[in-house]
Amino acid sequence: MKVILLEDVVGAGRAGDVVEVKNGYARNKLLPSGIAIEANKTNMKTLEHRRAKIAVKKAADKEIAQVLAAELEGKQVDFTMKAGDAGRLFGSVTAHDIAEAVNGKHGYEIDRRKLLLDSPLKEVGLHEVRYRIYPEVEAAIIVNILAEGAPVLPPTAGLKDTYADEDLEDEEKDDDSEGNYVYDARDEESGGAAGDDGAAGDADDAEDADDADAADDADDAGDAGADGSADDAGADGSADDADDADDADDADDADGDD
Repeated sequence: MKVILLEDVVGAGRAGDVVEVKNGYARNKLLPSGIAIEANKTNMKTLEHRRAKIAVKKAADKEIAQVLAAELEGKQVDFTMKAGDAGRLFGSVTAHDIAEAVNGKHGYEIDRRKLLLDSPLKEVGLHEVRYRIYPEVEAAIIVNILAEGAPVLPPTAGLKDTYADEDLEDEEKDDDSEGNYVYDARDEESGGAAGDDGAAGDADDAEDADDADAADDADDAGDAGADGSADDAGADGSADDADDADDADDADDADGDD
């Protein structure tokens, strides 16, 4: 039977097409549901008018579909499933599951038959499933499947580098293009060179201090020697005076005897 499609029919044609279908399919499905009308003489005369109306409706439907696609794009639904060590699920996630999850989490009632899913999902991880809302209008839905008992790691995007050594906190840091702190190796080299120069300077200062101490010791030794010489000279003088005194006493005694 020839019919005029009023809506797009998968496997048959698009709205406004005149197609040949089986009689049973036309009488039991297409005609009662208003998806198509019989392509008789009366309907064929009004076909162009119908096609114009269909074109207007298609444009409106496409615009609505594009709005819905923008809202659905990137929406994520999560499933926690039992899985083996290799990430293989003990079960699967079907188009029906995804449609129910989108409705439950985001409030959109979607047609599971328009989800472009060749087979149920059977592995953990992130999966992108396309949803065809209208011809040439699709949205990507993200399906995140987690294994039961798997640890959930915190997001790391945007975190800055940290350093375990607290001594590095006082060192000079430069910013990279993303605002993270990085150390310039040239700073470390210059710091090392400065350290070497400082060490060399300390060694020179130590040598100068040793030379000064040696000179002071020499002066002290000279003063001590001079003092010792003076003391020796004083002792000798005292001894000479004592001898002279003894000689004088002997002379006096001799004169008395006389």
